[in-house]
Amino acid sequence: MKGPRPYKRNMDTNRQIWMGAQRPPMLFLVSAGAIGLAAAIFVTIVALHQPWLGLSLAPHPASGGVMVLHASGPGALIPPHTLLRTISGDGQAMDLRARDLAAEPDGAMGNYESYAHFLERQGRLAQIQAASILAVTATDGRVFFITPLSSRPLTSLPMAFWVQISVGVIAWLISSAVFAFRTSDASARYLLLSGASTLLFASLAAVYSTRELALPATLFRWFNDLNFLGGSLFAASFVALLLNYPRRIGPAWLGPGVVALYLGWFGLQQIGVFDSMTFARRFLVVLGVVVTFGLAGAHWFTTRKDPVARAALQWFLLSWLVGTSVFALLILLPQMFGIDTSALQGYGFLLFLLVYGGLAFGILRYRLFELDQWWGQIVVWSMGIVMLVLFDLLFLLVLQLSLSLSLSLALLATGFVWLPLRAFVWGRLLKRPHIASGTIFKQVIDVALTPPGNDQRARWQNLLQDMFEPLYITPAPAAAHSMIGESGLALSIPAIGALPALRLSYAHRGRRLFTPREAALCDELIAMLRHAIDSRTAYEKGVSQERERIARDMHDNIGAQLLGALHSPEAARKDIMIRETLGDLREIINDAFSSDYAFDEMLAEVRLETAERLSASNIALDWAIHADADLVVSPPITYALRAIIREAASNVIKHADASRVRVALRHDDGIIALIIEDDGTGFDPDCTSTGNGLANMRERVAGLRGQFSLDGDGKGSRVSAHIPLGGERVLA
Repeated sequence: MKGPRPYKRNMDTNRQIWMGAQRPPMLFLVSAGAIGLAAAIFVTIVALHQPWLGLSLAPHPASGGVMVLHASGPGALIPPHTLLRTISGDGQAMDLRARDLAAEPDGAMGNYESYAHFLERQGRLAQIQAASILAVTATDGRVFFITPLSSRPLTSLPMAFWVQISVGVIAWLISSAVFAFRTSDASARYLLLSGASTLLFASLAAVYSTRELALPATLFRWFNDLNFLGGSLFAASFVALLLNYPRRIGPAWLGPGVVALYLGWFGLQQIGVFDSMTFARRFLVVLGVVVTFGLAGAHWFTTRKDPVARAALQWFLLSWLVGTSVFALLILLPQMFGIDTSALQGYGFLLFLLVYGGLAFGILRYRLFELDQWWGQIVVWSMGIVMLVLFDLLFLLVLQLSLSLSLSLALLATGFVWLPLRAFVWGRLLKRPHIASGTIFKQVIDVALTPPGNDQRARWQNLLQDMFEPLYITPAPAAAHSMIGESGLALSIPAIGALPALRLSYAHRGRRLFTPREAALCDELIAMLRHAIDSRTAYEKGVSQERERIARDMHDNIGAQLLGALHSPEAARKDIMIRETLGDLREIINDAFSSDYAFDEMLAEVRLETAERLSASNIALDWAIHADADLVVSPPITYALRAIIREAASNVIKHADASRVRVALRHDDGIIALIIEDDGTGFDPDCTSTGNGLANMRERVAGLRGQFSLDGDGKGSRVSAHIPLGGERVLA
């Protein structure tokens, strides 16, 4: 197998160097900035290096002459609104014509013969303007003498001059910045070419379109021809760009072929092949605009399953539609019908900044996922503006209506035609699928109430599938919240309880990108589901606690009462105790104790029960109380005291072999202290089994924020519990 040829390898290396693969981006950006600054300085020097009359002139269509709008400096004596007829100096005199002030000859001359005549007049006027002293004659016969300055002051350059230079430099810098970081991207290279073209045509147009009266013929011709070259390359670069952006259409040579075609067209018009200047300098440019829309339509079709490319294309459509198409409609198209729009051209260049900004964001893939939220609305409204302009041109040029009537009818026609069409387009093409909130809530509850496991995971994924229609749902790393990744291709969802973290890919069956709005919606959905799962968990915990309470009360109270009834020597008393035990059992199951108990009432009942149980086992009871008789105790504390006394009495009966038990209760400073002592055999704390009885006592006291202790030695055992009266709040 043959290896690559050294010659080809060297060619590839050289290409990488030329493309910037081995060049730091900052070096290229600095170089681009220097070029832009040099271009701005150059055209500014050329503009200033012209004689200055101090006059601001405008064509006067009614008379076909020239009118003074404002005068200062050398021509300050000429009143505003003066109509000028002739200008003379150094033995030459010329009539002044409105066409002498044409800002853009390409759209005002019509044919090359008129263009040549225009340049000849510009040369003669420039010679008169450079005279040491000249005379200007008004239509009313007044003569004004002017001594021109050898150069224009910087403050005399109008705003349109700076606008055009700024547009050229900014477009160049934007395209250079994109190219510096995307040197291997063909679309970035063509964007760089378009930036250089804009710097060329905008900067040169700034000189001759804002001239005071005239420029030397040779200078004017070079600047105007190079302006046309820049405009041609601009159109060619965008056609070539769309052949590669966001995907390549056709072979690789097609882009350079388009550029070569426009260069060839420029050469043909330079050698005089065409008679019509308007056709030669406008046809291919306008055709290029039309072709770009055709290519955009082709990309729109081919990217229907590639949401990233579709979003990048949306950046182009948005910027190109709003920028270039409006410029073509307001500047270029009227010139095809003989309307001079050159006065607006300098400010119209501002629209091109939208084009460069949009394309730069698209090529750099900047926040593609957010564009889908609002680009459609802008496109729809832009189409409405375009329709308004077309109606206005129709009424103005075809029907020859007045300006005001034409605009009024255009507004009316747009309202009748476009607004219903807009509603149809928005409803059919741009409206997103919507799931009713009630359906979402039902699905969330279904997921939350499903026990953890495969079934719950399947229900959760079905809900996400219904809402976002992703092509793929796969496991994902843990995350704190929903996050968009891969320029909007993926949406990562955090884990929720037993549900794992997930990654959704290719929203709405791959037709769109995930947006921040959908990420926020997902976070809301997760919060709703997490709340529902927490509520279910709390419910299950409450059920479990209630079961534990019933089991604990049955063990502590019912068991002790049944044991007491079993050892009761009197049949009648035994029956009474069994009936009371059954009543307590119903109260435990239904949690019927809902009111506070008087301390003496609760103690009397427990004392009688305990005395009878101990007496049946021949054990004496000492009962000592130190508390107010009217003290009120809440049900949780009542349960705890009764259960501890009963459980302690049961333990003494079964294990202590005691002859006497002492129960002491004291209320002091909001604390109820219970101490139960016996004179039995005691126990070894290290060998004592921690059965349910002792564990239940500890849990009850701990649940009431109290303290519990158990001590035993050879002389007996001691149970103590200290419970604050407010401790029952923790059980709420």
